[in-house]
Amino acid sequence: MAGQWMMTWHEDRHISPGVPDLHYVIDEDCRVGWLELKAMDSELSNSSRVKVEPSQHQYFRRWRSYMSIHFLIRVKRTIYLVDSEHHAALPEVRNAHDMKMLCVTVCDQSDIAKILPPALKILTRI
Repeated sequence: MAGQWMMTWHEDRHISPGVPDLHYVIDEDCRVGWLELKAMDSELSNSSRVKVEPSQHQYFRRWRSYMSIHFLIRVKRTIYLVDSEHHAALPEVRNAHDMKMLCVTVCDQSDIAKILPPALKILTRI
């Protein structure tokens, strides 16, 4: 039986800087976590990299040992799920190969509904 999921969008750079964009709950076993969403319309390169704000680095350093936090990064049509433990390394990623070395799973954006829920269930602590 498929589990129940709930996601809530959060983005307020002025009141709570650094807090990830999306909060999710896996209802069947009460797992909760956060996703920081990033999107790039060009390939990764020396001049086109994933940007992580200083407030996000602070948030991940402070909270990732208490809760599950991940990055969901779209580069053109490819989706990468990256654990927040790699927050400091993300801005240095210059190509798809390097991103694949950091990511937990990778898929085409058309497969996200099939790939993301089981991957998050494995990654998310109870």
